[in-house]
Amino acid sequence: MIITGIQYIEILLYAYLVLSVCYLVLFAVASWFADSKEYPTTDVFHHFLILIPGYKEDKVILDTVRAALNQRYPAGHYQVLVISDRMLETTNTLLRSTGADVLEIHYEESSKAKALQAAIRHLSCTSKKGRIADYVVILDADNLVSSDYLEQVNRYLQAIPCQALQTHRTAKNLNTTTAVLDAAIEEMNNTLFRLGHVQLGLSSALIGSGMVLSYPWFAENIFYTHSAGEDKELEELLLRQRIRIHYADSIRVLDEKVQHKEVLRNQRRRWIATQFFMAGLMWPRVLQALCHRNWDYVVKAIQSIILPRSILMGIIGLMAVITTVIPFLSCTKWWGLLGVLLITLYTAIPKNMRNKRLYQALKEVPFFVITMIRNLFATKGASKKFIHTHHG
Repeated sequence: MIITGIQYIEILLYAYLVLSVCYLVLFAVASWFADSKEYPTTDVFHHFLILIPGYKEDKVILDTVRAALNQRYPAGHYQVLVISDRMLETTNTLLRSTGADVLEIHYEESSKAKALQAAIRHLSCTSKKGRIADYVVILDADNLVSSDYLEQVNRYLQAIPCQALQTHRTAKNLNTTTAVLDAAIEEMNNTLFRLGHVQLGLSSALIGSGMVLSYPWFAENIFYTHSAGEDKELEELLLRQRIRIHYADSIRVLDEKVQHKEVLRNQRRRWIATQFFMAGLMWPRVLQALCHRNWDYVVKAIQSIILPRSILMGIIGLMAVITTVIPFLSCTKWWGLLGVLLITLYTAIPKNMRNKRLYQALKEVPFFVITMIRNLFATKGASKKFIHTHHG
């Protein structure tokens, strides 16, 4: 049988997409066997530094800071520092009145990495004690934590000592169909790239907030981050240094979900650009990671070249339609692959989210797929440029 050029391209594309879907299936299935865990109480208390960078977040940051301060945790064992970038003076005054420390910064080109670096420089210069904290907790300006958040984190760290812990970020709002879709996608990521990974003995992915990191490690390594995806750069540094990232599925952080389509488009453009940036950063080091059996690093590098799930759906669905129309190409394998992908993604959504509201939000999936494919061609400079996600 003579294989034409079109058939050869189809085989290569199909092989790549099969491997991508198999990657997702593996971790989705692994997540099924996760057990909910409780960690024993302890009378040993770590000292936590809660960092909350905020860029023009006047609408939401007060609630976040009040929740961070309102902890059932020994008062002398945690502090809250807000890094205020271009927020109103009235907001800064109100923040100080809550008992939080406020560091005001002004950069011509803002970024979360610069804000966090400024906080560490500030603390290094002003702290009278040698060790500022045992761990740093990074929250976004729109996050809310429960009053026992630090208590839960401390119990985890006493039971399972580690240098890096990602807690479970979940939706604070489900007030629009876009927010519901955004929340479902985040829970898919929690299932696949955090819960599924740790079930197989691999590191969790970081997500930008709800992160708990060793303060000495963070204070040294935050200065190696320069892109708009500082969390992914921190993740790469941890994995390169063979530091495992743990995941606490039961410790929740509420996060505001994107409510409007245009905001979602801009946010995802930055995320895709960051993924491409990380692929370029990690793949030159993959051979070295293989030689040193650093499987965490290798798996993360593989993940960096897997297209976002929405784009996978779009490409596989398009190929299924095309091969149905073109007679000399087989469509069965494409429809089968699309079915496997859709089932995998559906099962990665928590059961309590599979309701009428979700099914209504799924009507926006075609728009989301088209948006993500468009973003593939609009990523230039987005990994370096600060793109603010509006909240409130």
